[in-house]
Amino acid sequence: MKHALTALALSVFVAGVNAQSPAPAPVAASTTDLSLRGSASWNGKNVFRGIERSDVDGLFQTAVTLDYNLPGLTGASAYANFFNADALERTYTFGLRKDVSFGELDLGYQRLTTRTARSITADGFTQISANSEIYVGFSLANLALKPSAYVYYSTDLEQLTIELAGSKSFAGSNIGLPGSDIVAKFYGGLSDASTTSFAARNSYGYLGASLDLTRQVGRGGELGMGANWAYNTDSQVKTAGSAVWARVFATFRF
Repeated sequence: MKHALTALALSVFVAGVNAQSPAPAPVAASTTDLSLRGSASWNGKNVFRGIERSDVDGLFQTAVTLDYNLPGLTGASAYANFFNADALERTYTFGLRKDVSFGELDLGYQRLTTRTARSITADGFTQISANSEIYVGFSLANLALKPSAYVYYSTDLEQLTIELAGSKSFAGSNIGLPGSDIVAKFYGGLSDASTTSFAARNSYGYLGASLDLTRQVGRGGELGMGANWAYNTDSQVKTAGSAVWARVFATFRF
């Protein structure tokens, strides 16, 4: 099965959607010309696009995003993101975003690297030492569930992935937790890899969801903890089925 890393600590709609979930839809455009954001999290499992690929349970993930509003182009920005998972997996992402009448368009390139290559025969998924992906997507932030749709293509694995995602926030005061928010996120996708020198062709679907309790701290910072669930339809004995794990996280803005 073809598989590769993505940046995604906390990635669908904000830098860092939730660790290893959907791939990188970075943070919302900044109101300043230049902004820097960071995130750090501990995750009970290492899950990417519905598949668990942990050697052992528990790992730290960090991410840094630099966002620059392009002069003379209203609503357009360029961004760069660096993601690290326990120094074992790293992703370098570069992209462009543009505000449009229905939401936001996003396109970019990411380089996914790992110290240890994995094979579908030994590990139940394919992960090569260096993999390139291009992606394009859009988000509808003005709608109730903030839906987004992204298409990713790996030029090295010849793998096409289509992913849909959404989120919904609720005031914590509704359950007796004033000053906090409850954030529900969900995603689903299809991934199809053609035959290459790395593995045979393979296709599967996946679903995921998370429920986080968050609290704003300082100027633009956030602390949170939550539960995550993921499921895939792949037929590999070592990785098929579902996974449940916890995480704690913090985000910062500079």
